[in-house]
Amino acid sequence: MYRRWQADRVIGERNYGGAMVAFVIKTADQSVPYKEVTASRGKVVRAEPIAALYEQGKVSHVGTFPDMEDQMCNFTSSGFVGEGSPDRADAMVWALTELMLEGADPWESAL
Repeated sequence: MYRRWQADRVIGERNYGGAMVAFVIKTADQSVPYKEVTASRGKVVRAEPIAALYEQGKVSHVGTFPDMEDQMCNFTSSGFVGEGSPDRADAMVWALTELMLEGADPWESAL
């Protein structure tokens, strides 16, 4: 997918098996730029700055992503109320953080 979409890099979360993600990516193709991120806050807190971007009309999607959209709709201020893992929504949060917040931790300056 990295090549198909002409991506700049692959982002992978280290928590809970992330070392395996880096290993698989580098085993498949050592030339793929890989950035490892580590979750220091919960999914809901990480998603708040991204939710603000949606509210400001700064994010739109081309195509349909029903599984991700279902997961996004199941995020509440109390947490994720859906079944299973919100893997697609979480990946979208990491991607938009990297793309629109320049990879910065939006909460770092708020602490």
